[in-house]
Amino acid sequence: MAYRIKFMKLIFIAVLSSMLLFSCGMQDDITRKDTPTSGKVNLFYDEGLTLHIKNQIYTFQTTYKNADIVLRPSDERECIEALYNDSSKIIAISRPLTEKELQQFAAKNIFPQTSTVAGDAIAFIVSKEFADSTISLPELAELLKGNDSTFIKGKRIGLVFDNPNSGSTRQLKDSLIPKNMFGANCKALNNTTELVNAVSCNPLTIGVCDYAWLSDKDDNTTKEFLKKVKILAVSKTNQDRAYMPDQSNIATKEYPLCRTICIIRRSAEFSLGKGIETFIAGEKGQLMFLKQGLPPDRQEERLIEVDMTPLK
Repeated sequence: MAYRIKFMKLIFIAVLSSMLLFSCGMQDDITRKDTPTSGKVNLFYDEGLTLHIKNQIYTFQTTYKNADIVLRPSDERECIEALYNDSSKIIAISRPLTEKELQQFAAKNIFPQTSTVAGDAIAFIVSKEFADSTISLPELAELLKGNDSTFIKGKRIGLVFDNPNSGSTRQLKDSLIPKNMFGANCKALNNTTELVNAVSCNPLTIGVCDYAWLSDKDDNTTKEFLKKVKILAVSKTNQDRAYMPDQSNIATKEYPLCRTICIIRRSAEFSLGKGIETFIAGEKGQLMFLKQGLPPDRQEERLIEVDMTPLK
């Protein structure tokens, strides 16, 4: 009898162990399988979008536990190279790919898909002691070319970029001085935190960064940045009204240097990359952009029923 009980215990332990191993194996398979809600992917993104991308991906992973998303803060150029070289299946930058870039991808039989998910802008930050509160596009163009004494008479003004290969740096050159090189008064640092610290200490420096760092006034990082610097309003000409980069002025395009946040994917339709793209472009992702101070690409319709019955 004792022998039979011992034998049954051994069988029970063996069966339980098999079930546990099988269960662990299934979990590993689920985690590793590439689906819209599971698998592993590297997501490269322009460092200027850090606050928004981190918030989006944190929410996605909280909802979908089997999604392993490795965030890679970088610059615009490296993001596109990572997508091209297959180091990343999905990237987030502040513009769609150009025709030339699309042709280079097509030459490798790669046809990236792009979703525009939110509006954004280039922001210009200065120390609290800076002498002015506005700047125009012609004045910016002169500063970019190195004519730094024309902005404030008798003063040498420096321009500092968040990164030499950031989207902000590229867009300013392409839009304002396409045929000129940056002047000697222009330099670039490594990231926005370094930029804010440098600008806050120098009242003769204008910093160039992504407005996405400054849009969410409830975010602790943004609060710390805005304790040190202020944002310049920008006008199209010296005679025009200057506008601040904010949610409303970006949505209406009244701010002169607007841009768009794009999610660009080279992964298959049924993949984690597609799941991330769909989430950010969907209702929850769009609402997060709205709450963090950027205009979403689309807003859900709100149907309000009004009861017109007279009150008694």
